[in-house]
Amino acid sequence: SLQAFVNQNIWLMLLFAIIVGLLPLSGPHLLFFTLFIEQAIPFSILLANSIVQEGHAGIPLIAEDKKAFFILKGIKILIALLVGIIMIIFNV
Repeated sequence: SLQAFVNQNIWLMLLFAIIVGLLPLSGPHLLFFTLFIEQAIPFSILLANSIVQEGHAGIPLIAEDKKAFFILKGIKILIALLVGIIMIIFNV
């Protein structure tokens, strides 16, 4: 089952959620939201994805200043990793 896979590979799911959050689209976030509603993933995975993901709002920043976009994404990745790791360790 999906829930058993997630529980056995929680760290992999955290990285996957962050990588998917890098896409400057809002659609992939719906997948994590749906999985959370169905109780297939814990809140820590949804929150990590939500921190990194900003939807289409990042597209104008890419056009204006690519360096600023990547700096912003780097900061968001670090925050998402930190929050995700802490929440997984404390089983939130």
